[in-house]
Amino acid sequence: MLAPLTNQQSHADGRLSDHEFHWLTMRAAGGFALAMTAASHVQAAGQGFPGQIGIFGDQHLEGLSRLADAIRGHGSISSVQLHHAGNRSPKELVGVPVSPSDDPQTGAGANAWRS
Repeated sequence: MLAPLTNQQSHADGRLSDHEFHWLTMRAAGGFALAMTAASHVQAAGQGFPGQIGIFGDQHLEGLSRLADAIRGHGSISSVQLHHAGNRSPKELVGVPVSPSDDPQTGAGANAWRS
């Protein structure tokens, strides 16, 4: 199994890049029975690092479907690691982070969900 790695190769909006597609499909072609993506943010406000693959909108479907098909074509199983960085989301990427509980240091909290 290819464990999820943080390779920071996707586009700024979370769409899969050709570089990340190539990197992951080469692992499947190389014999991994299961290839897992890097941490994939489930909400724009939950991005944890630049170049992070996204899985929260229709704009991601084409790339993710193409990736799953290619991995399957190499006889491997694809998997996605779901991720939300919460109050650890960098402000320069998401603005005010969102979190299930208030965090005075980052400004994250329940009110951020409504922003």
